[in-house]
Amino acid sequence: MVTNTTGGALICLGSDGGFEIRQVPRRKPAAGEIEVAVAAAAVNPIDVRRAQGYGRRLLSLVGAGRFPMVLGNDFAGTVTALGDNVDEFRIGDSVYGVKPPSAQGTHANHALAKAAHVLPAPVGQDLQALAALPYSFVTMWLAVRGAGLTRQNASGKRVLVHGAAGGLGILALQMLSRWGAQATAIARPPDFAACRQAGAAEVLDGNIKPFASLSRAFDATLNFAAWEDDLSLLGCLRSGTLGHATTVHPLLANFDELGWLRGALKTFSDKRRHRAALPKGTQNYAWTVFRPDAAALQELRQSVEQQCDGLSIGLRTPLAGAAQAFDHVRNRQRGRALIVPE
Repeated sequence: MVTNTTGGALICLGSDGGFEIRQVPRRKPAAGEIEVAVAAAAVNPIDVRRAQGYGRRLLSLVGAGRFPMVLGNDFAGTVTALGDNVDEFRIGDSVYGVKPPSAQGTHANHALAKAAHVLPAPVGQDLQALAALPYSFVTMWLAVRGAGLTRQNASGKRVLVHGAAGGLGILALQMLSRWGAQATAIARPPDFAACRQAGAAEVLDGNIKPFASLSRAFDATLNFAAWEDDLSLLGCLRSGTLGHATTVHPLLANFDELGWLRGALKTFSDKRRHRAALPKGTQNYAWTVFRPDAAALQELRQSVEQQCDGLSIGLRTPLAGAAQAFDHVRNRQRGRALIVPE
């Protein structure tokens, strides 16, 4: 049901990346949903790519592939309305959370989300800064689990993290360090200190492609950087190891570029080729695709409440300055970019 009220939203107009602020109708929360007055919403690399048309073919299956659309998966703010069967929140609660890919994202004054994908914000913490965490943390957690690592088995394991200075990498280093793993980070020299501060036991220079110098000594590898390095990372795994996960696979691009049939065949071929390169006895190989996950959100809640994990904020801008936030992410500037609706 649509109410008579409206709210401002950042509309992504098309693959040229243009934006426009519009007043849009606000729907009442359905059963199991809440409405949140958005204090901040993150701009992630996936938002920048979706604004240019990336992933439209597969995302159209969930209603998230047609322009114009509102982007954004993360949010933090204040509960303004409750749907039926929502007992864990009250109007006025401070919360943060995540939405699956949609055409009605979080870059807006108000956002609807399933209560199951929302967490209570601890008193005294920077509410806006919490908006930078959910999408990146959940994606990272799914990759770590996809590689076979858990809180129970990670202690003492050697883990190679490629793209360690990005949001996913920093969160992975923080969590793996907390779990007792020995993480080796691949990053650029200006980011070495940040990786060590996040928990890396060793940091290698990604500018020189260090894969050939690494022995097959790692229990797990994580690729948050570049698909073209994926096979090299597999070569760093020891035999009988836990496994590998990548968030930079070509799944969406294959379907965008080749269509349904050829895209499916290319995806099958890519996966089979990389699986064949795994050392003997490797248990796991995963292409990570973001989705809200209850276990990941509970891990996030615990880390936030214990003030274990976090990401630096590099930019906060109102809806009217959203293009600046997208440029910040596109140009890989330091710190996360937040849209802070007025």
